[in-house]
Amino acid sequence: MSYPTAIQGFSNQDILIDTIDIREDSRANLNQDYLEFRPKEKYDLIITNPPFNISLDIINKALNDVKEDGFVIMLLRLNYLGGKIRQELWQNTMPKYVFVHNKRMSFTDDKKTDSIEYAHFVWQKGYNPNFSKLKVLISR
Repeated sequence: MSYPTAIQGFSNQDILIDTIDIREDSRANLNQDYLEFRPKEKYDLIITNPPFNISLDIINKALNDVKEDGFVIMLLRLNYLGGKIRQELWQNTMPKYVFVHNKRMSFTDDKKTDSIEYAHFVWQKGYNPNFSKLKVLISR
């Protein structure tokens, strides 16, 4: 639930945020499978850390579920840039930005990390650059 908290913290206005999670123990306001979810209207922004094995499906659905010029932001392994399976994605919908985290991220309570580097990949619907702008986020 860190994304909604961060977004509200940076905004000076009240923002309507829907949260979706398939897990029953989640604090999301909608407990369901995002790939089965049918939004009533298009979103301005979709941001998530998708499961790696279905990330391509989630990216494609999110790009469909945002408004024209809307943003899709995915936290993915940096090595997501490789692989034949994503070649069509890169040819048709190159991210506008790739924000690489220079410090390995922890997803556990004990703050331990694995040997994987992560990046936030940012797409803007309707914008397909020839290359992505890269920014390394320096953690202190």
